[in-house]
Amino acid sequence: MFEKTDLEGLWFDGEYYSKEEFECDANITDDEIKEIEKDLGFKLPESYIYLMKKHNGGILSKNCVRRKKGGRFSDIEGIYGLGRGKRCSIYEINKDKEYYEEYLIAICSSISGHVQVYLDYSNCEKTEEPEVIAIDDEMMMDTVNPKPIKLADNFEAFINSLYEYNEDEDEEEDEVVESIARFKPDDEIHKLVKKKILIDYSKGMYLLMLAALALIVIGFCLNIAILRVLAVLLIFLEVFLILGFAALGNDILKRKYDCWYDEIAEIEEVDGLKKYKLKETELKKMAFIIGKNETVNVGDVFLCMSEGYAFKHDRSIH
Repeated sequence: MFEKTDLEGLWFDGEYYSKEEFECDANITDDEIKEIEKDLGFKLPESYIYLMKKHNGGILSKNCVRRKKGGRFSDIEGIYGLGRGKRCSIYEINKDKEYYEEYLIAICSSISGHVQVYLDYSNCEKTEEPEVIAIDDEMMMDTVNPKPIKLADNFEAFINSLYEYNEDEDEEEDEVVESIARFKPDDEIHKLVKKKILIDYSKGMYLLMLAALALIVIGFCLNIAILRVLAVLLIFLEVFLILGFAALGNDILKRKYDCWYDEIAEIEEVDGLKKYKLKETELKKMAFIIGKNETVNVGDVFLCMSEGYAFKHDRSIH
């Protein structure tokens, strides 16, 4: 393993402000590793475990990757150590995930601070070797889905491809994490979003109200106490949901989220329910707000907002 790599020259041994936060216990046991894998929900690559047993995390001296397709990626700082407790250990970094990181394990930090290097398990079983990719985290946290950069087929290939940046080498164009064009919505768009969400939300409120009224009528007519109790509980639930929605609507109007336009690429019908797939936005929790008489076809343009809502909207309004 790592026959092509000088592991001794991989690490930066000088002074670095956060170096100790990356370095974990060098004597980590196999049982401890299995516990971390269990908590993370993924089998970590054998090459990563092997490397961490040699040097458990740290700042990289070799911090550039030369990619197969040409160009280089040079925004790499250090590898998260295999352990717990340290701020930059693999467990602490990954224990509280963002919604878009369901199939990702962060493995390296970046010099810039907003690009993260991940093990990508989305195209393989959780026990198989994942690819290594880079994603702009700041854009992803706004639910703008940039195109990830594939750095290597697996972790060993990633380590083998690292090299130390040389200022004298010929200038090469660094890879840039691309994203869908986005903009800050104006107040008018926020009002439209609130209206769309209100319409969608009111449907559920209407059905709950009907259910509560039906239970009250049946409960009194048949003199069934339990139904009257259920009706009261439903009413309390509605009040709670209405208050929650009021806070949500107020938050939507106050904050300035990012927006972007995307097209419907595919429409799939499963058990009578339609599922929509956007052309570039690969979001797992995007809520499509579609009016009762509104039709959606492949190619239709949707306005997507970073709080996770998408709806048909005339682009010319913005």
